[in-house]
Amino acid sequence: MKRIFYSSGSVVTGDRLAEAIVAYAEKLSSREASDTIDIPISLPSGEIGRAQLLIGPASQLVVVPLEREGDAEATEIEDEATVSDLARRTAFHSSPRPQASDDADTTDYVDVNGFYESDHGSRS
Repeated sequence: MKRIFYSSGSVVTGDRLAEAIVAYAEKLSSREASDTIDIPISLPSGEIGRAQLLIGPASQLVVVPLEREGDAEATEIEDEATVSDLARRTAFHSSPRPQASDDADTTDYVDVNGFYESDHGSRS
């Protein structure tokens, strides 16, 4: 189990979930994007609850292993659907995206099959 600290508090969740959240937050930050995620958490009563986190470039997450007092055994939270969803979202933001160059010369192009000449006359 891991505790995720954020701006004004913390939540406790499973190890793989915490790792997936950090990977996704890092990718969003590099893309200057943000997203809201819904994750399972361990409530102080020991029951499983849900939390929504807004993550993005301004997110400052700190993840630490959970330390339980005494012999209290924490039940690891495992949610494969959420881990898979976070991995999918991370991969989506990892994909290269075409970006226009500021110095692109849009007047220089290839005349495919004489299209320009047939419709606009000869190009000089």
